[in-house]
Amino acid sequence: MSKSTLIAAAVAVALVAWIASGYLLGDAEPRPEPVAPGAAREPFPVEVRRSRAEPVTRALLNQGEVLPDRTVTLRAEVAGRLAEIAAPEGTRVEEGAVVARIDAGDLPARRDEAQALVDQAQADYDAFLELEDRGVTTQAQLRERFTALQSARASLERIAREIENLTIEAPFAGIVNEVAIDEGEFVTVNAPVATLIDNDPLVVAIDVPQQSIGDVAVDRPAQVRFVTGETAEGVVSYVSAAADRETRTFRVEIRVPNPDGSVPSGISAETRIPIEQVPAHFFSPALLSLSSEGRLGVKTVGEEGVVAFHVVDIVQARAQGVYVSGLPDEIALITVGQGFVVEGERVRAVAAQEIDLVEQPGASLPQDALPLGDVPTPQAPPLAPEPAPPAEAAR
Repeated sequence: MSKSTLIAAAVAVALVAWIASGYLLGDAEPRPEPVAPGAAREPFPVEVRRSRAEPVTRALLNQGEVLPDRTVTLRAEVAGRLAEIAAPEGTRVEEGAVVARIDAGDLPARRDEAQALVDQAQADYDAFLELEDRGVTTQAQLRERFTALQSARASLERIAREIENLTIEAPFAGIVNEVAIDEGEFVTVNAPVATLIDNDPLVVAIDVPQQSIGDVAVDRPAQVRFVTGETAEGVVSYVSAAADRETRTFRVEIRVPNPDGSVPSGISAETRIPIEQVPAHFFSPALLSLSSEGRLGVKTVGEEGVVAFHVVDIVQARAQGVYVSGLPDEIALITVGQGFVVEGERVRAVAAQEIDLVEQPGASLPQDALPLGDVPTPQAPPLAPEPAPPAEAAR
């Protein structure tokens, strides 16, 4: 008999012996006895924590866009070559400051010509007035000279206005945000030259849902946190009278002082509009659960040891937890075991950190139960492997 055949035979004998030991000795640990359908079950232990409500300010939170108070595009009112950019991009200017100048070209000569025509028309009109006093001229001739004088004056005034418009000035104090052309370029009438913005105050525009618009009113104070990290106090300055047809939201604007211009426009911000003070409890959001109707709430234990479900509203959300309203002033909040019990069930409430949850025989865990830490889970006994065929058959 070969060596490999002897090894195979030894392995087969050992396997048969191991299988036989399972049938002879049985399981090392006894299986739990099933609970009879009509048998009484001990109240399930849950961990509870006493909580007292405290006044918390309910606020409307929104994300918004920071806009400048005023924005204007400065345009050329006369055609000509851009002679000078007096305020480059990024320059802060006061109201009336010169931003750019356009070359005068032949406007001074045209003004002198128009002035001469006005003087000539004035002399002709004065001469006909003297003739009219003598009865030599007619009223029609006098009106003709007066019309010529008025036309000459209008031409002179138009040229004087064009000369004034050669200088482009800031209509309000602000920052020259962009210059559209370079010195020496030719600009036409109404061509954009520069953009001027006013960042004091800033306007934070938000979209408020239709169900919350009743909590917003003009002159209501608001807090703003910019994406850059700065915070500021503002006031609601505008509430739209009609909702957007597509989003069903209302545009609301909050004015925020920005005297030093440290906060730029065009960034995003978070706004908080205080509404009212309500009593609220603070705890971890992990303790929140959903009712069978899909409503958010928490489970508590009453004086009789019966579980109650309370629908709540989130007042504030913080990194450490949430403030919720809709609860009595004092509650016994279930902190461990809420996933194992239902509303109306009688339980055994134990103060926090004083219980050791033990699985009740036959109890099943709901699939959506919240994690309970080191709670033992039922372990099925190991299945005995099927008997292997006799060694002779294996050969």
